[in-house]
Amino acid sequence: MKKIMLSLFILCVLSRSPLYAGYEEMKQTLEGYVPPENFTAVGHFDARAGNPTRETGEKWAPLLSQIDRLKQTYEEKNSAMAIAPANMDPTVFKAITAISSDQEAVQKHLRRKLVLEEIILMAALRNPGVLAAQKKTKAEIQSFSQIMNLDDTLKQYWAFTRGISNKTGPLKIKGTMKLTYPFPGVSALKGRVINSQVAVLMEKMKIVRKKVITDIRKYFWDLVFIKKSTRITAETIAAFNRLKNVATILYKSGKTSFQDVIKININIEILKEDLITLAAQKKNIEIRLLELLNLTVDTRMGKTMASPLPDKTARPGQLYPVAREYRQELNVIRQKITKLENMIEISESMIQAPFSLGFSNFENEQINTTGTDAPKASFAVKTMAAMKNNHPVNPWYGVDQPWLQQTRQNLLSLKQTLVEQENATDRMVRDAWFDLDRNRREFELYSTRILPLSKSALDVATREYETGSIPFSQAIDSYHDWLKVKLTIAKKQTDIAISTAVLEKIMGKNF
Repeated sequence: MKKIMLSLFILCVLSRSPLYAGYEEMKQTLEGYVPPENFTAVGHFDARAGNPTRETGEKWAPLLSQIDRLKQTYEEKNSAMAIAPANMDPTVFKAITAISSDQEAVQKHLRRKLVLEEIILMAALRNPGVLAAQKKTKAEIQSFSQIMNLDDTLKQYWAFTRGISNKTGPLKIKGTMKLTYPFPGVSALKGRVINSQVAVLMEKMKIVRKKVITDIRKYFWDLVFIKKSTRITAETIAAFNRLKNVATILYKSGKTSFQDVIKININIEILKEDLITLAAQKKNIEIRLLELLNLTVDTRMGKTMASPLPDKTARPGQLYPVAREYRQELNVIRQKITKLENMIEISESMIQAPFSLGFSNFENEQINTTGTDAPKASFAVKTMAAMKNNHPVNPWYGVDQPWLQQTRQNLLSLKQTLVEQENATDRMVRDAWFDLDRNRREFELYSTRILPLSKSALDVATREYETGSIPFSQAIDSYHDWLKVKLTIAKKQTDIAISTAVLEKIMGKNF
């Protein structure tokens, strides 16, 4: 009995003495513990007050700065519409750029002379179609700001609501990183989607601009051809007048009939009518140029200054890879493919399980006990179909996926369209190169071989007709042949320049 009473006395004494030194201090330290910033998705909670602290934004700074840099880069590209053509004097470039917005100054400049590089620059700065595409691209660039503003708003909303559940009321330290919004990775993907969309509009703007520039070059060289044709026709009329004088003398001397004089007069009248047609055609082309330059139809244009012919181009085998790389129509499809790929990746991140089970993720909850007897494990050891408070694992968990399947099929369709257009680009490059090569060969043929022969035949026929050795029909045929050869040479020069412009338009890059 005494032993039992002694044992009970010892137990009572020991229970009143402190078993662990500093336990209360350790408990207070543990209760006041706040997890480091790198264990949470965006910010952290104040464990003592149960309220969110001010977010430092250190994790978001690199992402937002990158999106902001993308926006600034596209704004600079979009504003830099005026690209100096090759071999243009910087002083001239600055002068044209300065007067481009002043219609009266532009009209005054065009009345003096018409230079190809100058009107190309004016069209890039004044054409309504180019300006409309530029404004549309500028509007789309604002989507970068919308991404950042939306994420800022959502982060503020999450900061106020992350400690509250509609079902259970106020909670303490429930800022699980799985529920944190927005996700930096998703925001980055959204930035890439907008980047692709802006890139598509940038390429479309380049398509509009290169079409305008190609039309400018076509009409300019048509004016050059009309100018040369007018001069050649006038020279032919003068030659016919000289032949008419010879025929008149022969008729008076009785060596030929009056029909020769009549036929010469008929040819002269036809050529005079051709001069009227050329003048009217010149006015039509000037109206087309004024439309591209956004000027009134009463604007007068000065003398056309002929530009040197383009240099010889490379073989088609060297042009194919360049066209596939730089052609804007292909780049539009590539950017659309990138956009759909990023959209699919965003969708899959919201409905599919992640690559990692997330067992090492810290859930931003205090762990007061450890070991095998702890009521809650420090880290997750299993995955669940739903999270706390019946929240789904992913925002789109259990949602039907017809839109996603449709987007995937559209992506496959775009990839096949890209292959088709790349093959079509090779064919278009070959056709355009063939036209350019044929025009060069025919120009060299007529200018180096046929023209000297035609001029010799004309001189011989004129002398023989004066001596009565050949009939009038042979003499007039020599004049017609000479006129045809001269006009063909002028036409081939224009065709070379136009074929070069068409080939560069297909390739999306100047030689």
